[in-house]
Amino acid sequence: MKIRTATPRDLDAIVDVFRGCWNISYSELLPHDVREGMTSEKAREMWGASVTPHPDRTALVVEIADSVVAVARIGIDPNDGMSGHLFSLYVHPNSSGKGIGRALLLEAMKQLAEQGFIRRTLWVFRDNAAAKNLYISIGFIPSGEEKTDPRWKIPEIEMVLTSQQ
Repeated sequence: MKIRTATPRDLDAIVDVFRGCWNISYSELLPHDVREGMTSEKAREMWGASVTPHPDRTALVVEIADSVVAVARIGIDPNDGMSGHLFSLYVHPNSSGKGIGRALLLEAMKQLAEQGFIRRTLWVFRDNAAAKNLYISIGFIPSGEEKTDPRWKIPEIEMVLTSQQ
């Protein structure tokens, strides 16, 4: 398993990972119309900027046997410039349950800590128990904040990590 910074050549694989999660892992979580509306073209548009170098954000991928199986996006919290933020973390359903998400999460938090962020934040779907358990397992706690993004139509909660991890 190799974790590295994403490049533009990874975009197709990232879209595949993302849509695999969206359509398989989230099949019982997201409304049908939201999942159906996330076409390959929309996913490419959404992820396109993530694979272009930018000082305020980085996309990381996990590669196994030359195939991208997971992706995470980190950067500065848009609501608090003093905090680092995990914008997303996806592991392709065919690779889930193997510790890949945990390894990627730990690397993402390490990179944010190395950038000087003691406080790190994320938003997770409120009913996504597997993801919440992963985040809690490394020290994230709910902040008490909740929102519903009109694009996804389901509640999300904010979680915060303040350790040196």
